[in-house]
Amino acid sequence: MKTIKIINLKIIIGLTFGILAIYSCSDEYLQDEKRDGLSSEVVFSSEETASAAIIGVYDVLQGSPAEYITKAIFYPANFLTQDYLNIGADTFFQTFEIPTVFTPFNALWIQNYAGIGRANTALKSLSPAIDAGNVSEELGTRLMGESYGMRGMLYSMLASNFGGVPLVLEPAGGSADPFAPRNTQDEVFQQVVLDMQEAIARLPWEYDENNTGRFTKGAAYAYMGSAYMWLGDYENAITAFEALDGHYTLEENYLDIHADNNKNGIESIFEIQLTDESGNLSWGHDDNVTFIQSFSMPNEIANGGGYSAATKALYDSFEEGDKRKLYSVIGPGDEHPDPLINISDYPNVQANYGGINTVGTIENPWLGTDGLAGREGYYNVKMWRNPAVDGWSGPNIFGGQNIILMRYAEVLLSLAESYHNVGNESMAMETLMRVRNRAGFTTEPTGDFIDVVISEYRHELAGEFSLWYLLRRTGEHVRYLQEEFGVTVPNGRDLIPIPQEQIDANPNLEQNPGY
Repeated sequence: MKTIKIINLKIIIGLTFGILAIYSCSDEYLQDEKRDGLSSEVVFSSEETASAAIIGVYDVLQGSPAEYITKAIFYPANFLTQDYLNIGADTFFQTFEIPTVFTPFNALWIQNYAGIGRANTALKSLSPAIDAGNVSEELGTRLMGESYGMRGMLYSMLASNFGGVPLVLEPAGGSADPFAPRNTQDEVFQQVVLDMQEAIARLPWEYDENNTGRFTKGAAYAYMGSAYMWLGDYENAITAFEALDGHYTLEENYLDIHADNNKNGIESIFEIQLTDESGNLSWGHDDNVTFIQSFSMPNEIANGGGYSAATKALYDSFEEGDKRKLYSVIGPGDEHPDPLINISDYPNVQANYGGINTVGTIENPWLGTDGLAGREGYYNVKMWRNPAVDGWSGPNIFGGQNIILMRYAEVLLSLAESYHNVGNESMAMETLMRVRNRAGFTTEPTGDFIDVVISEYRHELAGEFSLWYLLRRTGEHVRYLQEEFGVTVPNGRDLIPIPQEQIDANPNLEQNPGY
């Protein structure tokens, strides 16, 4: 499928520092400020510039290759689950001792509010632009739907991480309060529901290939269903999730989900659009790419890096016969399952490890060469799918593998949990088995259903971008970590801290308990 053009359009480059990015987020405030004096009337005076302005909302998801996708999103989604280890300076995730000055979480706050601010401006400006004839009603309505959907998704990310955050629903410079206090987590997810309802009324189920990757009606239903679950409204969650039936399907082969040549596949509901067509993929290049693969590859291959490593506990936790195991995590003696990636082809492996085609051996597991303790010899397959990426030593350090934020298997497991929570156990198991069938299982699992669905979240979504939030949403995450790992979550530290820089700038922000 052709890569989306909404972020890769060349027009974005020219407009980023002109019309499109007239809102550039201040480090001192939770939303963006006008910088160059261009009015919203100018920005929304044509369909071309109005469309570019909406691209600016999506653009915040790319962030910096290091700080946003890897450190602000991947870190908490995985390290807090105890299934992934940070090898380096950020090992505090394993003990829930995240410092309030951790820079990537300030970047998460700033960039998400930048996107929210751009969406707010669009929502305020598109109706007058339609009335003035500058933007057609068809296009303007769709752009409004994208703005609602993206705003709701960005708020969902913030609330999943921080809990309650300030709800800012007006553009900067208007009635929006730059010193707004935090709303409650429930209030934020109630707003997510409202935004997704508005998005659903305006968005299509799919786009032509030049617009693939934009927010869809399906994405809105998925995020709305999740928001209802956070609110404990499982009946409405079921209705939202069931709306996706017939519009999405599971990939037949689990390995295909994250394949580098399967961007925006049949199971994907929403993903961050990246590209390998950026030219220079070495340090200093941060346009439409990520370094998460170099971050995830073995140190022995990448000649550095490899600061995210899976655990033996995760590897050993898969049931016998689970097809997802080696498509998710590989360890000593395992070959990479992707036919495009041969470990023996990497120069460092040829030079130092005899050209073996496995991730080390049982006798000599790959535990790193940089002297940093913690690796156990197991690595994330899902984030290691681009054969063009060489690893930390380069020359191709960055890659353009898309980042899937929401896919249909997650929806089905959430739907199964919702059925269980309303007492419909037969539908809960039937829906869960749709996911397990692909993994190679035909018999139903036994035990408490909430423990079963937690196990399915873990083994279906490990090493992706949502597991910790799904565990927290069940309300069983503290018990789960204690029983599974013997880890006690300090009171309040299942949330990440409000960035100290934001508290310093806004006296009305209160820190999360325990920090």
